[in-house]
Amino acid sequence: MVKDNSDKDSLFSSVNNKKISLTKHEVLLECKNKGPNNKLLKKYKENLTCLSFIQWEAAIGLILGDVSLQTQNKGKTYRMKFEWGDKNKLYAEHVYNLYNEWVLSPLHKKVRININNNEVVTWGFQTISHISFNPLKDLFLLNNHKGVINGLIKDHLTEIGLAYWFMDDGGKLDYNNNSKNQGLVLNTHSFSYEEVYNMVIELNYKFGLNTYIKLNKNRYIIVISSDSFNKFLELTYSYIIPEMRYKLPI
Repeated sequence: MVKDNSDKDSLFSSVNNKKISLTKHEVLLECKNKGPNNKLLKKYKENLTCLSFIQWEAAIGLILGDVSLQTQNKGKTYRMKFEWGDKNKLYAEHVYNLYNEWVLSPLHKKVRININNNEVVTWGFQTISHISFNPLKDLFLLNNHKGVINGLIKDHLTEIGLAYWFMDDGGKLDYNNNSKNQGLVLNTHSFSYEEVYNMVIELNYKFGLNTYIKLNKNRYIIVISSDSFNKFLELTYSYIIPEMRYKLPI
């Protein structure tokens, strides 16, 4: 379900027996106020075939992070849903642009008041529902709940995916400004101990990293040891966008 072609922002439609090219922008203008069942919009979705390699590889890391998979038609098709805090708006824009042809609405701002009566701002978007996201369901949804199958990291996570996993839900082990600790964490709180244990084994095996499990807020996270920091940089630094390098202890 993946191909090496990220330029899917155009489609062809027959009008007056002539073939014309329509960009996504033109399709959205034509479909404005006509609802989701507009034939042109359906045609656009039909002409989206596969995720590009980078979209697929990034998706593995993103879903290991905070991104979710959803279905609206009892599992016939799936979509990805994204949301980040205001601090990471530029990262949200970056990921939005990465999946641009799969998204039919602008990046949107949400404002809410938390239990401490503070204003919280987030930025989010979601892709269209499409069969191209269905293989991700087979990797991450276990009995309709988010999980991680054995072998996922060994068989599917790449350096690109590792970078997006870190950008999405990773950070420093020690945020003390005077600390010389170069350890990193991957916040795997939503996964079971068995899943985190298997991820540690597979990370160490596949990427040659020294990782281990740490208890945090009564849940389990992955620590990338300081002695693997340079190896982690070698694997991921070129894929970590400048706006997210504040998470690195450098």
